[in-house]
Amino acid sequence: MNAPRRKPFEDFWGIVKDEIHGHPVIIDNPYCKWFKKGEATKGQLIDLFEQFAVFSKWFLLAQLMRVLNASDLEAETHARYILANELGVGIHPDGSTEEQPFKTRWAHINWLRDTASPLNLNPEKLGSWESASAHTKEFIKGLELTYGSKDGEFGRGASYAIETWAAWGIGKGGEEESHNFWKELITGIELYNKKNHLEKDRQIPLDFFLFHFNSEKSHGDNVLEEMKHSYYKPDFNFEKFLQGGHQALDAIYTFWVGLDKSRKKIKLKPQKNSIPVKRVN
Repeated sequence: MNAPRRKPFEDFWGIVKDEIHGHPVIIDNPYCKWFKKGEATKGQLIDLFEQFAVFSKWFLLAQLMRVLNASDLEAETHARYILANELGVGIHPDGSTEEQPFKTRWAHINWLRDTASPLNLNPEKLGSWESASAHTKEFIKGLELTYGSKDGEFGRGASYAIETWAAWGIGKGGEEESHNFWKELITGIELYNKKNHLEKDRQIPLDFFLFHFNSEKSHGDNVLEEMKHSYYKPDFNFEKFLQGGHQALDAIYTFWVGLDKSRKKIKLKPQKNSIPVKRVN
């Protein structure tokens, strides 16, 4: 099957801005808009960490699939760097993991477990498939089908969309950055710590979220340049690219819609007893 007739790049870019940049998960995420107000209860914060831990752990499978199904060597290398960092390898500011040290505690799921420790959750259950909601499971499966697609062009579009979502507004000033989902989570957790007058050792640390906020811009810049470069290749299929991007963002939106629904149910529920974490001095 031949690739669809090529549009001028300016026309294609206009479609990208409408269909990818204008997606609700980027510009109107209801959960994150609510969360950044600092109104979350402990139960709602626990729900966020439980579902986000599933995202963090099971994203590894989608990332490995992205490495295996990358459309070219450049995309494969970039995907491998992300996978290595997720597994606990240090990363350079440019996104490379070359000659960086490895530590198990640096694995992002372990880092997230440490971040959640003030909530006294069971670290062995954090990230387990059994702890995932139906919406979170649908989201993870959606990532595997789009970001991890065996169709390289489809996966490239998903990669562009995901990295654009994660980097949205960063480096464009305070107002635009305030709408980035990482920034919205950081703001909400800061307000949670402050509102509950928590002692320092009981506060939710922000390092995990700040790291991602500070590193996403380079990822967003990389996929933008990759898209521009790929567009002029003879075999570039813009329809598959856009389809992959849109479906990936649909999957991400499902995750946040699930959290938005559950936080409304949790609000009036009594707080369940959590499982204490055994600490070694």
